[in-house]
Amino acid sequence: ICSEHLQKLTECQMIKDIIRKLRVNALHGIANIRAGSIEPKESLLIIAPHPDDEVIGCAGLIQRSLNKGNDVYVIILTGGEASHNGCCGITSQELITARRGLAININRKLGIPTKNLFFLDYPDGKISYNHQETDKLSRLIKNIHPHAIFIPHKGEGWNDHIQAGNIIRRITKEMTDIRLYEYCVWFWYYNTWKIDWKNAQLLNMTKEEHLKKKKAIDKYIYPKAPCGKPWSGTLPKIFIHANRWNKELYFKIR
Repeated sequence: ICSEHLQKLTECQMIKDIIRKLRVNALHGIANIRAGSIEPKESLLIIAPHPDDEVIGCAGLIQRSLNKGNDVYVIILTGGEASHNGCCGITSQELITARRGLAININRKLGIPTKNLFFLDYPDGKISYNHQETDKLSRLIKNIHPHAIFIPHKGEGWNDHIQAGNIIRRITKEMTDIRLYEYCVWFWYYNTWKIDWKNAQLLNMTKEEHLKKKKAIDKYIYPKAPCGKPWSGTLPKIFIHANRWNKELYFKIR
């Protein structure tokens, strides 16, 4: 009975993965037709819930903006310590140290100076506006005061990503001179169909930008912890496939 149940679960997962892949391909096609284009012209700030979101969602944008001589800042809200929850004997601090080390090296190779990379201590899996780190985040944004802020898409389906976006919306409510955009990470994986295509904007990466992004993603998802699993956790294949696209999708909020 257990064997039959396991087989049914496996078959169910395979069907879900096929549906997800069809959806990803469909969205890529729709974006090619309906989305406008985005070309960064001024300073920008990327809000990443975890170490890797900034690269998975925005590595092309980061490169393009830096190549144009614009300042790029990244604030990573958590240490990503939940990636090995209940998996092994690694302490939370060991995980945080390792994942932040990867973030520093990877972002430096993309061209972001270490002084433009900030780490906050929201608890992984429990990002909330009411946490004490929100005051620090608010001060950072006021000090940086970028022309544009990029937050995770509201349809990400991952609570930390949704809360990160909500927090920035509240903090910047009165900062009407700062433009807001959404970027896509888990958007590709979850069944999000309510999409604001009229405000969609596409970044077409050059071959060099695309290659550099894929290498940056690999540097996040392949290095392994002592337990043998990646520091970033085991990410679904369709998720990785979707985010290796040679384009990046953004949505202008204001």
